[in-house]
Amino acid sequence: MWKKYLQRTILIVIAILGVKASIENFVSMLRVKSEDISVANWDERVSNLIAPLPFERGLIGYISNADIPGSAFNEADTSAEYVLTQYAVAPLILVHGTGQEWDILNLEPDTFETWKLANLNNFEVINFKGGLYLVHKVNK
Repeated sequence: MWKKYLQRTILIVIAILGVKASIENFVSMLRVKSEDISVANWDERVSNLIAPLPFERGLIGYISNADIPGSAFNEADTSAEYVLTQYAVAPLILVHGTGQEWDILNLEPDTFETWKLANLNNFEVINFKGGLYLVHKVNK
């Protein structure tokens, strides 16, 4: 008899935990920023970013939070965003670093400010939105 009560209790606890997890997931989805920066529109965001480029084929630099010392980053997100960006800019080829004339920066706003201070007067920011920046090397 006690086994039935134990089984029912365990079943009720599992159901309650499932409902709790569903509610937490729903609430976290409501907290997502209104500006959609999901994978679903990555191609469109990057395409708009590279529209000002004066060429359609060639090399373009790329850095992310992982390339800035002291900045926080998620390795899985960094790798996925690099692949998504490479796909979105094809036939351009992404090259890590800012050694090209044109570069894409995929940085959090505070990390971008750190990068900008370190590279003052070396680059012009051409276009930016949602953590993606297109920069052009200034000729000195």
